[in-house]
Amino acid sequence: MALLVALLASALVVAGCSSSGGGNEGNGGGDPTTSPSPAGPKLTVTPAANATAVPPVTPISLSIDKDTITAVSVKSDDGDEVKGAVGADKRSWASTGKLSFGATYTVSVTTTGSATPLTSKFSTVPTPSGDSSVRTSSILGDGKTYGVGMPIILKLSRSVKSDAARAKFEKMLKVTSNPTTTGAWGWISSTELHFRPAEYWAAGSTVHVEVDTAGRAIADGVWGRTDLTVDFKIGAKREVIADSATHTMKVLEDDEVVKSMPISLGKPKFPSSSGTMVIIDKRREAMFDSSTYGLAVDSPDGYRTKVEYPMRLTWGGEFIHSAPWSVADQGKRNVSHGCLNVGPDNAVWLYNRLQVGDPVTVKNTETRVELGNGYSEWSLSFTEWLTHSKGGVVTTG
Repeated sequence: MALLVALLASALVVAGCSSSGGGNEGNGGGDPTTSPSPAGPKLTVTPAANATAVPPVTPISLSIDKDTITAVSVKSDDGDEVKGAVGADKRSWASTGKLSFGATYTVSVTTTGSATPLTSKFSTVPTPSGDSSVRTSSILGDGKTYGVGMPIILKLSRSVKSDAARAKFEKMLKVTSNPTTTGAWGWISSTELHFRPAEYWAAGSTVHVEVDTAGRAIADGVWGRTDLTVDFKIGAKREVIADSATHTMKVLEDDEVVKSMPISLGKPKFPSSSGTMVIIDKRREAMFDSSTYGLAVDSPDGYRTKVEYPMRLTWGGEFIHSAPWSVADQGKRNVSHGCLNVGPDNAVWLYNRLQVGDPVTVKNTETRVELGNGYSEWSLSFTEWLTHSKGGVVTTG
């Protein structure tokens, strides 16, 4: 009996071992054998994870080493979303546009082989103060039409002084025109720069200006804050030539004289400026007050007079305007305080004919217009103008 019990026990042990093996092979019984899970896709992002002080113009790019991308989200903590597109390989993505200052961005990537999104974070340069940033504005307006001498005029909110910073700034500006021409940016002051072609714009030109400075470092610790575009047109080719020696003014259209008229320019005590200027603005009428130029109204040469059809040539106070009081002198002698006096009928004709940006050249006076006194860069040769540029000649293709 003892031997029988021992044999039965031995048989049960053998049967138990056999049953465990058989269950694994065909019946699904017992615990399955496990092996390590394959690694998920690896995410590579630029800017790198946890990067700080990233310039806002930095493009975001990312890639995975396997699987394919199904979705990408790049958002700041404030909810601003960065746009971009998945590459043709379905394993890469690149952003478009610029980032914000002082923001933390989270990159989240969903792939076909990852159960949870792959993520990365980085932060951009802190928002610069007014003293460490430059805002750019344009004097020219979208959709406007100007004369062939109109320069492109940009105003800056703070000074850009060093040659290196100015050269860098000019590279952030782009001018496109049809037809193509050549020209250059030039610095009128540390807060104002103009673009003029080597020769006048071609009549009928279309011009597109791009300012691409936002998020870009301009100088040590100084950042651009503004992007802008301006589109304008150039009208008919028209220019004015005034000669103090003959006391006459000629208006040319397409290089042909269409009208000639007598004028009176500035008397020797208040001479008109020689040089080529540009009509800055025009009004139906204005009050001329000598005290705004430092000459008391009650002084012997002072005045306070309502003037009709004034067209400004300089910031210093030189205009073309109607002057019925000097008709007897027009064509004979210079009696004005520096303005170009014309008769009432001629003033109306000029006002209706000329536009902002038309060049006006004055000859044979006692003084010369200074750069910056109005839009007076045409008084310089293009070679002279280039001395005010840090970026050199530009082709507007």
